[in-house]
Amino acid sequence: MHLIGRAVRGAAAGAAATAAMTAVFGAAGASGMMHRQPPERIVRTFFPGMSQPGKEGLALASHFGYGMAGGALYACAVPGRLQEPGTGTAFGALVWLASYEGWLPALGIFPPAHKDRPGRAASIYAAHLVYGWTLGWAAQRLRQKAAERGAEAAGRPARRATAA
Repeated sequence: MHLIGRAVRGAAAGAAATAAMTAVFGAAGASGMMHRQPPERIVRTFFPGMSQPGKEGLALASHFGYGMAGGALYACAVPGRLQEPGTGTAFGALVWLASYEGWLPALGIFPPAHKDRPGRAASIYAAHLVYGWTLGWAAQRLRQKAAERGAEAAGRPARRATAA
């Protein structure tokens, strides 16, 4: 049950991180650095005959699902005491690397990041760093809250972690 609880907290942190990442994508789109957000382009590639509203809905749902799955993986793979913005940022960079230098170019959806348009590549990388930082921060906070609830349930005072 402990692992399931970590995964659920990680998925919640992943949802918050995906929301922050989506805001960066939106800003990049508004500035003209990106024509379509990556989730839209991925869905358009796999489901070319789907209606535009269907593509938009599926893109949003799959983007959050992927971000939440990444959060669950982070929370289960990274020891709790190391879940913080720094390790989250490193995780976000690894997700970017695996995606934009890995499976997305392999499937022909995006060019490898090092061959992509500089503005789009930089925006996508920045969005993944924001995702990672937020993931680490949210995972840390959720873990602290769970520890506080556990301490209260056991009838002992909760220890609060201090920020470095």
